[in-house]
Amino acid sequence: MMKKKQITIALAGNPNSGKSTIFNNLTGARQHVGNYPGVTVEKKEGKTSFQDYEINVVDLPGTYSLSPYSEDEFVARDFIVQEHPDVIVSIIDSSNLERNLYLVTQLMELDTPLILAMNMSDMAEKKGQDVDYSELSKLLAMLIVPTIGNKNIGTKELLAAVIKTHENKIKASKIHVKYGPEVQEEMCKLEQILKKDKELVNRYPWRWLVIKMLENDSSVLDIIRNCSVGQEATAQNEKSRSHLQAHFGDDPEVIIADRRYGFISGACTQALKETTIEERHDLSDSIDRIVLNRLFGIPIFALVMYAIFKFTFTFSEPVVGYFETFFGWFGETVASIVPAGLFQSFLVDGIIGGVGGVLGFLPLVLFMFFAIAFFEDSGYMARAAFVMDRLMSKFGLHGKSFLPMMISTNGCAIPGIMATRTLESKKDRLITMMVVPFMICGAKLPIFALFIGAFFPASYSTNIMFLMYILSIVIAFCSAWLLKKFVFQGEVSHFVMELPPYRVPTIKGLLLKMGERGWLYVKKAGTIIVLISIIIWAGFTFPQNSGVTKEGMTDSEIATIQLEQSYAGKAGSLIEPLVKPIGMDGRSGIALLAGVAAKEVVVSTFGTIYSLGEVDVEETETLREKLQKDPSWSPLKAMSFLIFCLIYMPCFVAMAVFYEESGSKLKWTLFLMFWTTVMAWSASFIVYQGGMILGLGI
Repeated sequence: MMKKKQITIALAGNPNSGKSTIFNNLTGARQHVGNYPGVTVEKKEGKTSFQDYEINVVDLPGTYSLSPYSEDEFVARDFIVQEHPDVIVSIIDSSNLERNLYLVTQLMELDTPLILAMNMSDMAEKKGQDVDYSELSKLLAMLIVPTIGNKNIGTKELLAAVIKTHENKIKASKIHVKYGPEVQEEMCKLEQILKKDKELVNRYPWRWLVIKMLENDSSVLDIIRNCSVGQEATAQNEKSRSHLQAHFGDDPEVIIADRRYGFISGACTQALKETTIEERHDLSDSIDRIVLNRLFGIPIFALVMYAIFKFTFTFSEPVVGYFETFFGWFGETVASIVPAGLFQSFLVDGIIGGVGGVLGFLPLVLFMFFAIAFFEDSGYMARAAFVMDRLMSKFGLHGKSFLPMMISTNGCAIPGIMATRTLESKKDRLITMMVVPFMICGAKLPIFALFIGAFFPASYSTNIMFLMYILSIVIAFCSAWLLKKFVFQGEVSHFVMELPPYRVPTIKGLLLKMGERGWLYVKKAGTIIVLISIIIWAGFTFPQNSGVTKEGMTDSEIATIQLEQSYAGKAGSLIEPLVKPIGMDGRSGIALLAGVAAKEVVVSTFGTIYSLGEVDVEETETLREKLQKDPSWSPLKAMSFLIFCLIYMPCFVAMAVFYEESGSKLKWTLFLMFWTTVMAWSASFIVYQGGMILGLGI
């Protein structure tokens, strides 16, 4: 007779979840009771046979969490972490689903296959709870078996699920709680240190270790102190905890617990038609009844985004004016000190004119980051993903794709593209990566601020900006639909919409987030934009044509001829036939081409061009004023230009990141460049030519 295969399973669950009843149903008389070594906690083990397997069943002490505040919790966690059972069966009281799932969120951090036994499912039905087990299984990426322990219902199905999980080598759920970008960043810092100790990460799951470190778990900290990287890891943990404390104004363990409950709340909202809500969620749920309402959800989201733009333009406009005036004064001062010539032109036109045009809009960018950070930290942006999921699913996307899009809006397309790693489906990742660049990132914001301020009344600035944001979403959704239908066909994957409890953001946390993102903007202006500004200046300055100066010509006419005969001017002449049908000239074409390096460079290029064209140092004008006085521009041309900037190919660095994240597929990178540029030209053509037909081009 062939010897049966051996596996060990552990039963974990809250006290009074019916775990002992399930254990008795599985093992019957084949069980024994003792004590764990060194503690008084009862140790229950038993055996059962099913199919070709002899299954050793370990009934762990009932616990509410895996944080070792009691002997029971310590024993339960130590067995899972040290003994490595083949499968964990988490016993859930279905009638108290949210409370019981808190333990599950911690079990999911461990690299052990996990099954949910939804016990007391009859009690849940009596309470009027309609659980979609199939949906919940997809959301949590694990098998779920409804059971009624006191009637011995579901026992065989549970054993079959155990065998299926073990034989199919189903790994631990790849679905994890998202603890937010701030916590995630600190987790990455700790991860990089811990992974230097190969023995440590082979013995313990690194994700579980870093979370427990941030939670200040004493037993895990003891483990870390005794490893080879103990001193470095402990020091970094103290820094990380202090940073999170300063940002949120609360202990990291509280933030982590809130995120877990947010994950649970999101899963229950999606998989339950009616659910019992814990007291701690009363306020959040009361607000969510309005915010997540099918009728009001999207209009409320639109109002939130409108409020962000209104706040940004209203409060930043005076400060932007001061910054623009300062850079104008600074350029005039330098011009009065440095003798006329190439070096003066290099400083005033190339550096101050180019970089100053970008830094002039720094206040607007900071106000925008502050407003978005407020809604992020309050917990609303997580709801925005939930609300948009209903709409996005119609276009072949889901709410998880909305998060990278929001990250792009918050600062840059690069982290937005990288954030698509959370999508399990490769096709969904590629689609999302291709629509993320359509968002109005921090780099595009100065372009919109410049042209909206120059060609549209101040009272309309918020409305125009909001219109462009809505347009970016519409373009992204329509593009996703086309890509899903004709290029990346397949089913939309499932995931948990996390709904963290609402929190009052701390001023310190908002300022920190605003400062971090603002510093990246300034650093970019001081590096890549300086370099590109110098290149643009050189392109429009050389070759120096001494034969240009003629008696009777004004300085302005001489400067205009120099621009036309320069290297960049000649390149613009070659580009002009391509952009003329969309209302642009060669200078605009050069600015768009330079914008491939970084979108802010579009503004710095215009700053350099208009500085070169201005020779009267006694008259200080802002870049917006110079654009207004240029007869070659009109509101219709400005709108066409903005639409092109909104859609056309992302910057070079973003495309490099796209190439890496797409699996180094050159064909998809080239497709992205072609797709976005053709769409941008087509949309601008329709707007400009349509406006001309309607008589709006004056």
